[in-house]
Amino acid sequence: MKLLRILYLFLIICNAISSNAQEPVSIHLTDKDGLPDIEFYSMKEDKEGFIWFASDKGLHRYDGKVFKQFSHPDKKGRSLFNLKIGPEGRVWCNNIAGQFFYVENNKLVLFNDYQKELKGQLADYIFFNKKLLIRQRDNILSINIKTKEIKSIYKNANTTSIGITMPNQYLFLNRDNNIVLLDTLLKKSSFKLKTKENITFFSHFTKANNKVFIAFKDNILNRSLLVSVDIDHKSTTQIKLPKKIKNSKISRITNINNQLYLATNKGVFITESHQGKLILTTHFLKDKMITDIIEDKNNIIWVATLKNGVFVIPNKNLKQFNTFKNVQIIEQKNDSICYLAKRNGELLELNIKTNKLHKNLIIDETPIRALDYNKSNNTLLYFSDYQNLVYSNNYSKKKEITKFGSIKSVAFVNDTTFLISSSSGTKIVNPKNNYTISNIRSHESIYSATNKKIFLADVEGLKVYDENYLKEPNITYKNKPIYGFNIVETNNGLIWVATYDNGILGIKNNKVIYHLNETNGLASNDINCISADNEGLWISTDKGLQYYNSNLNEVKVLTKQDGINSYKIKDLEILGDFLIYTNNLGVYGFNKTKIFKQKEPPSIYLTKISIQEKPVEIKKKYVLDHNKSNVDISFNTKEFQSVKHIIYEYKFAKDKDWTILREEVDFVKFINLAPGNYIFQLRAKNKFSKNYSKTIELNFEVLAPIYQRWWFILIGFLLIVLLTITYVNTKTKRLKRLQAKELEKERISKALVFSQLENLRSQMNPHFIFNALNSIQDYIILNEKKLARQYLVKFSRLIRTYLEHSQETNITLEEEIKALKLYLELEKDRFNNELIFTIFIDDEINTKTIFVPSLFIQPYVENAIKHGLLHKKGSKILNLNFSLNSTNKKIICTVDDNGIGRNASEIIKKRTKFPKSFATKANQKRIDLINSTTTEKIEIEIIDKVADDNKPTGTKIILTIPIQ
Repeated sequence: MKLLRILYLFLIICNAISSNAQEPVSIHLTDKDGLPDIEFYSMKEDKEGFIWFASDKGLHRYDGKVFKQFSHPDKKGRSLFNLKIGPEGRVWCNNIAGQFFYVENNKLVLFNDYQKELKGQLADYIFFNKKLLIRQRDNILSINIKTKEIKSIYKNANTTSIGITMPNQYLFLNRDNNIVLLDTLLKKSSFKLKTKENITFFSHFTKANNKVFIAFKDNILNRSLLVSVDIDHKSTTQIKLPKKIKNSKISRITNINNQLYLATNKGVFITESHQGKLILTTHFLKDKMITDIIEDKNNIIWVATLKNGVFVIPNKNLKQFNTFKNVQIIEQKNDSICYLAKRNGELLELNIKTNKLHKNLIIDETPIRALDYNKSNNTLLYFSDYQNLVYSNNYSKKKEITKFGSIKSVAFVNDTTFLISSSSGTKIVNPKNNYTISNIRSHESIYSATNKKIFLADVEGLKVYDENYLKEPNITYKNKPIYGFNIVETNNGLIWVATYDNGILGIKNNKVIYHLNETNGLASNDINCISADNEGLWISTDKGLQYYNSNLNEVKVLTKQDGINSYKIKDLEILGDFLIYTNNLGVYGFNKTKIFKQKEPPSIYLTKISIQEKPVEIKKKYVLDHNKSNVDISFNTKEFQSVKHIIYEYKFAKDKDWTILREEVDFVKFINLAPGNYIFQLRAKNKFSKNYSKTIELNFEVLAPIYQRWWFILIGFLLIVLLTITYVNTKTKRLKRLQAKELEKERISKALVFSQLENLRSQMNPHFIFNALNSIQDYIILNEKKLARQYLVKFSRLIRTYLEHSQETNITLEEEIKALKLYLELEKDRFNNELIFTIFIDDEINTKTIFVPSLFIQPYVENAIKHGLLHKKGSKILNLNFSLNSTNKKIICTVDDNGIGRNASEIIKKRTKFPKSFATKANQKRIDLINSTTTEKIEIEIIDKVADDNKPTGTKIILTIPIQ
């Protein structure tokens, strides 16, 4: 017998294992939840609380309810990567094709395409000093976001990551294994990166605890390296990694509450950095390749994987003991250890602090029905379908108890006496005798040392027995029996009874003083089980796990939004600050002091507004026709799984009270609104919270039909009067405009006549006449009578032509060319044939049908001779060219000379005090007048011709004249 006992203890020790680590409870999002893909590369939360996903199928946004895809018609390929939050809080991403995008006004906008620069490289990027920095292999490119100007700021970068930004600094790694720091002025400083091992190529940077951490991974050798950087002291330290982490590939590090969450090819490692070492606290999702980890504003952790979609950790303090299933009962042994009774009869002992588990404490293949442990004498009551036992001295002694129906509960009265409730009734067992106090089918019984009474819940109600086991009157509530199934006592002596359909009752002095139900805080009146916690109470319902503080009369709740994956909780137990419970999916637990998060009021937004079932732009005010007054308003909140936990309330028109919408209803509809003004107000709250969101307000104005308005006739009359007055005023204004137009035409006509006279005056200026008469005189003195006669005839014909042309506004091009030819022949004679001129006319020009302003071209020809050719030595060449433009709607006249140029002419004029010419100035006035009356304008271009040595070679004037 002694040998068997030793062997049994040896088996217990051998079965103590420590592999049953706790890991955070996660919710696996799948296509059933609307997840658009299973291959995700990056995640980000924007300033409005939306969660963004970059995946193999593109960019998606999660609003707490649905995943919305964002795309661009010019996007190359399907996948998008590297989600970042840029200036102005916009979400950015890029792709392998070198395209960079950002989201603005609910659309994906293409910022630019850098395919030529990146050449197929999936480039990392970052924002620094309002610039976009892109890693181009060894170079770092800086791009001005406004102008898109691009320049290289560093040419010796290393690793795949572009680095990390800090206040007024940008940190990265170069090829010499130096840490490089750039300030906002691009001033550079650096220091050596020191490691005990060779640095591998792929890297990731993150900030935590006032330090920068750089993770390196080797995809070939499947190993990782971690270095911390102290910027203040310009030093680096290689972090000692646990073997599990070192032999994995770290792809990303996320700092969450000063804990480093490592995304690796072997799951998620939660670690803490301490004195140059990385301490592993939790390892979960071990068979998943993790690509990104983020924490949102509600402290929910999102984990993206490469092939397994997305996992959500609503509350990182809620842990799962991942190897336990089918546990029916949990019984506390002390603040660190509890018993776990499984359906198959296996009894386990779990240490929640060391995670050590002892198996096969008792070998029994039938379901265990009840356990109770007495700390004062280390005695365990063990009741199963096979046997009823009392164990003491760490299972070395046992005593068998006679079977007594189907066991419902057992509870110690003192060290030697205990209660047994079963289908056959309730009895008291002690070493001396057994005493039956009830033969009625019972559910549970407990002994209250404070009240010195036994409380028994059976099919007849709630019964009470004194310390001598004498029955007292039944406890009732509102003169009705209390049908309970679970009884506990808190430290203040209150007895709490969980009922089948009436919530929970708190009893003192055999009277009900508390009633907890759905009206004052319970998630549901359907109770699974309850457990006392000092003066508080933990309550499991079919809609959540709750804690009731009787001193504050306050109820807190944990739901699926907090990670409670199933409400089918079978049992729960308090171990110091730790609560452990079992449900149909496993065994879970949490630290009671950390589990409840401070929840912000939900952030509400409008998703769609429809008028007559047609979506319209979302705005603050709408004006509707009386026959188009059907309004649909849809809304949502951005919180995770908000549909099942958010309650919406609204007011409409003159409502004084808020209308509460049913659960999971996120729209309202108003049909055939009567004419008038309406205000729609909407707010939301978590159904277990008292804090409301900000109120959204919309205004609607429904217009009445015109025929229903008493002022319709008055407005009609006023409208007729107004139209009459408007017609008269319009007619009067029209006549005035026509009159003004005619006056303006008359003014311009007079001005043109005056301009023509000025042109005539310029062409017949005394200087020209004096030169002509002087030439005639020279011919007479030299007895060149024939030449004198010919010159005099030409001169008189020119004067007569000018006088005739001055009477006309426009003349034919043929007449203008004849006058120019006559003038040039006179000037040629005056220059003793040193002047050579040509007049070229394009064959396509019909000079007889094309009209030009009279006396228009001659001033420019005269200027070419007087200021360009007069002072030139040697041959003096003047070319006139007439052609059509490309549209054949304009004459192009070119006056081209080989004179001294305008600059030299100006110098001569200043030196010789040459009389001022006003021909060109008069012509310019005339051009301005003509241009003011036509749509097609006369244009003048003056070109100063120069040789290769930059010396002037003449002047070219190009006149562009619309054909009339």
